[in-house]
Amino acid sequence: MLDGAGSLVLVTGATGFIGGRLAERLIGEGRSVRLLVRNPDKLSLSLRSRCEVIVGDVLDVAAMARVVRDVTVIFHCAANVSTWDTWDAYYAVNVLGVQNLMHAIASENPGLSRLVHVSTADVYGFPVAPCDEQGKTTGAGFGYGETKLLGETQVRELGDKAGISYTIIRPANVIGPGSQFIERIGAELKFGLMLTIDGGHSNAGLVYIDNLVDCLIWAGGAAKAHRECYNVRDNYDASWAMFLRELRAAIGGKGIVVNLPFSVADKVARGFETVHKVFFPRREPMLHRLLVRFFGRTCGHSAEKIRAHYDGAGKIGFEDAMNRSSQWFLAADRTE
Repeated sequence: MLDGAGSLVLVTGATGFIGGRLAERLIGEGRSVRLLVRNPDKLSLSLRSRCEVIVGDVLDVAAMARVVRDVTVIFHCAANVSTWDTWDAYYAVNVLGVQNLMHAIASENPGLSRLVHVSTADVYGFPVAPCDEQGKTTGAGFGYGETKLLGETQVRELGDKAGISYTIIRPANVIGPGSQFIERIGAELKFGLMLTIDGGHSNAGLVYIDNLVDCLIWAGGAAKAHRECYNVRDNYDASWAMFLRELRAAIGGKGIVVNLPFSVADKVARGFETVHKVFFPRREPMLHRLLVRFFGRTCGHSAEKIRAHYDGAGKIGFEDAMNRSSQWFLAADRTE
């Protein structure tokens, strides 16, 4: 756990799903929390009223220098997590933003107790077999995974050079109240069209948001997490078919689920991409190759390392996570 209840903690990306939930938890535990946000109007009223809010973004060098001063732990959650964007847009936030953060820490707060950098399991590039933290990382040619991998490199190289203590966390697919993942798939299952690949047998690699937050907070204070990298997912193996079946039933979904072989889905995706890049370059296609790999290759990478280091990982199981996720979706649903 984090040391010193009176110490100041920085969270970037608090208008996002992970950063927002993390900030709420830290406040609930009595921590003093500083937030770096581009638009404070997107913060919850609770966070706006209870946190120190600095307006800026990770590309603003002056703002980064100001925001890292006097904090003891930094949780870097800010990222471009879009499933369809340009390389430049991904690179700016996920690489240059991390570089700015590391330079700011080195110059303004070199004695920082810990930087916890939120990366992604996408750095493995959607292999057929699951990986542990020593597995090959490629990003598979997709902007998000590749730039997050480059961001990890910035943390390691600049952190080692400046003597900064850091931990890299690679979450799997995060579910729970507020998850865009639940919102997007739930909307298709409710009344739309959903896809499975090769029968949906691939491991969905799920992690409930509060389980992830537990791991982040642990990493912020654990001596054994110094300069370590951890995959984080929950301790069960749920296939995409299982996940979609459970969520569809829980929300009373009437959408259609179509199954395609990987090779067929990949060809269709390439066709959609070609059309969109010519006529609708800013609009995400209904299907593209990243989604095919997302649903057709394993996301269930090994989290044995963090379970060996942290015995509090994964308290909330699959059934409870799905109940909470589906109840949130139904409460927020406006399609009926």
